[in-house]
Amino acid sequence: MTSTVEEILEYTKSVMWREGIVIEYSSSEPIHLVFKCLVEISEKITDNILVLDVLDILSMLKLNLDIAGKDTSFIHNLDVIKIGGNIKLGRIIGYLDPHQDITVYASKYSKILREYYETHKNIVYFIFGMEKLVHLQERKEAFELYATNYTRYVFGDEERVGIYFINRDIATRSLLLQVEEAASRVLEVIHEEGTLKIKIRKSPRLDDYGKEFKIPLEDLCHLKF
Repeated sequence: MTSTVEEILEYTKSVMWREGIVIEYSSSEPIHLVFKCLVEISEKITDNILVLDVLDILSMLKLNLDIAGKDTSFIHNLDVIKIGGNIKLGRIIGYLDPHQDITVYASKYSKILREYYETHKNIVYFIFGMEKLVHLQERKEAFELYATNYTRYVFGDEERVGIYFINRDIATRSLLLQVEEAASRVLEVIHEEGTLKIKIRKSPRLDDYGKEFKIPLEDLCHLKF
């Protein structure tokens, strides 16, 4: 049985400020369409949408949306923290070199977020590509712990929601488990036979466990919120 826009919107209404949502996907999933849908939903509740763009992943999302014939003008209105990469999209509020020592990196990232949080309220923060950074670090275990701690820093505040997209094909098992533990909700995106399934694996509401939303890919391309 397929899901309606109304059913999806009803579920999103249950999300509260302070929550951290992990969305796990594989390299072959149409995550660009999921991202666009979530931005459209977020725009209904706030003007402050922040994106962590690691190694130009935002440009990849835009390219796939362009190829799909979708309007990508919304990307230019997003606030963006860039980590590595050369393609500038959105309003860049900070840039970090992924090859710096973890202590320097952590300090700069904290400063950028702190300054943004001081001047913006009701923030929806999309985090992409953190799992890629682990493989660039010499001290992988230390970086995994750092990444998880900053996930908790993003989550848990009454004036923001964090949405952490993580590619399960790339992420180390340790990072995946730590981020799942920190999150209030874990959703798994799976593409099967022309249908996108979104399975709820963790939720503050016990009756949500195991629920699935099923959306035909053709319908996903035309969803309007």
